[in-house]
Amino acid sequence: MKHVIFMPWEGKNYKKGGFFGKKILVIGESFYCSEEEAVSTLTDKVINDYLAIRKGEYRENNGRWTNTYLKFERSLVGKETTPEDSRTIWDSIAFHNFLQVPMSGTRESGTHEDYMEGQKAFLEVIDEYQPDLIIVWGVGKLYEYLPGEKDGWICGDKLKIDEYDVNNGYYLRNGKKSRVIAVYHPSTGYQWDWWHKVIESQL
Repeated sequence: MKHVIFMPWEGKNYKKGGFFGKKILVIGESFYCSEEEAVSTLTDKVINDYLAIRKGEYRENNGRWTNTYLKFERSLVGKETTPEDSRTIWDSIAFHNFLQVPMSGTRESGTHEDYMEGQKAFLEVIDEYQPDLIIVWGVGKLYEYLPGEKDGWICGDKLKIDEYDVNNGYYLRNGKKSRVIAVYHPSTGYQWDWWHKVIESQL
């Protein structure tokens, strides 16, 4: 995966489908960190730090960012989760951030060129990980920058949950069909119990 700078998190049970019985690949948008912190193992560090914090261990980067991961994992299972649940869930899924350059703050956004480079990495990741379901964190810019038809994108039929139209589709690459749905980014305005209904419809 020559375009992938930040190697994805791969839960130890991902290849077998883990708790969900499907290979679920989650796509975040970007890391907020310094150039010095932007190493290839950053994704693993973030998830491992999150799981440690869930168990009550101290980490220097403890903060509100953990709520993003907590809300999302709860939307996967539809209930409040224990630290043990968190481990089971993250052991079952893979996670990849789309942008392969770090952002210096939450108000910073990637450039067009950053997203185009991110497309190359994204395609390498789905070819390598062969997911059954791809869940994209974001219904705006990130979703709009997903690679298009020439890269195997197929627009999905209308998916409506409680009168809300869910952005969805498929990638068909090398004979593998991967379902795609887009959810709100879990960092803000994310009702995990409602989004569980959306995700559950695909499991």
